[in-house]
Amino acid sequence: MDHLDDTTWARLRALRLSTFAEVYFELIANDDYANALPEDIFIAATDILAQRRTERNIAKAIAQAKFRYPDATLAEIISPEQRGINTRALERIARTNWREDPTNLHLLAPAGTGKTYIACALGVAACQAGYSVLYYRLDQLVSTLAAFLPNEESYETVMRKLVNVDVLIIDDFLTLGIDSRGQDDLTKILIERDGRLPTIISSQSSAGYWLKALPNRVGADSLVSRISSGRHIEIGDFDMRKHLATIRDNTNT
Repeated sequence: MDHLDDTTWARLRALRLSTFAEVYFELIANDDYANALPEDIFIAATDILAQRRTERNIAKAIAQAKFRYPDATLAEIISPEQRGINTRALERIARTNWREDPTNLHLLAPAGTGKTYIACALGVAACQAGYSVLYYRLDQLVSTLAAFLPNEESYETVMRKLVNVDVLIIDDFLTLGIDSRGQDDLTKILIERDGRLPTIISSQSSAGYWLKALPNRVGADSLVSRISSGRHIEIGDFDMRKHLATIRDNTNT
């Protein structure tokens, strides 16, 4: 790269080619490419930059999703058989074309069984496949929208993101109760997404409980029918919190 003068580098930067040039000349100096044709080095440099861009985009998507477990992966699920987890089913779901198949997913499991980790792992896999994802606990989602009046521009901005993101994950669904305003906001989101974009619901309760827990009984049927339609994954009652605590205690002794 020393034979390129400042003027040439300035031109490359103006054309947004300076990074490509750096990679290209690094490969030229690499012994592995000593006998490679210039066009082969050109293609190799292009592949390297494309991979870097993909990795940056994935990292950005994961950061924007705000997962509770941003490093979650299906490959690292602990004791799946003991916990009643069908890893093949989860892997098939992780490969879903979410834009073409907007089927909702309900993860149902008792508290402490690791459903949040699984929901995050599915979300991370979606980010890696190029989809946009947002993760919220239901109480966070409700409080985020409640900070604005429905006629405020900020409310509309947040609502647009929620209804248009490729995959919306709502965790801890109705673990805590919501008020009528929260139910109205949630209904708006799910009506807009219904049949168009998928929503992943993670909860320790089922549709029967939701109908009783929602404050507006008149609108509850419509809301619950939209949420509960689609695929269902039930996880056994293996207590992951106790399991991990035991591992930590054994490690510290």
